Amino acid sequence: MTSITLNSKHQARSADLLAPRLADFLARSILKLQSFGQLLRMPAPGVPEATAQLLRLAEAYEPTQPSYAADLRAAASMGAGTDDATR
Repeated sequence: MTSITLNSKHQARSADLLAPRLADFLARSILKLQSFGQLLRMPAPGVPEATAQLLRLAEAYEPTQPSYAADLRAAASMGAGTDDATR
């Protein structure tokens, strides 16, 4: 059987020195990631803009894919909350 003597004072001292640095590093890393994530986020278009965009897409797809165009119009009418968006 092998016995190992550990110097608990040395370990505690190094942990006390390392913990604040590690916490600071982790906090800074999280803040950097959050700021990077905010840069990547783009604001979603508002309902009127999104509805108009869907209707433009539906018009473009109508000649070749009428079923898909109908789906786009249905999505536009759901977003607008009225049936006026399908006209």
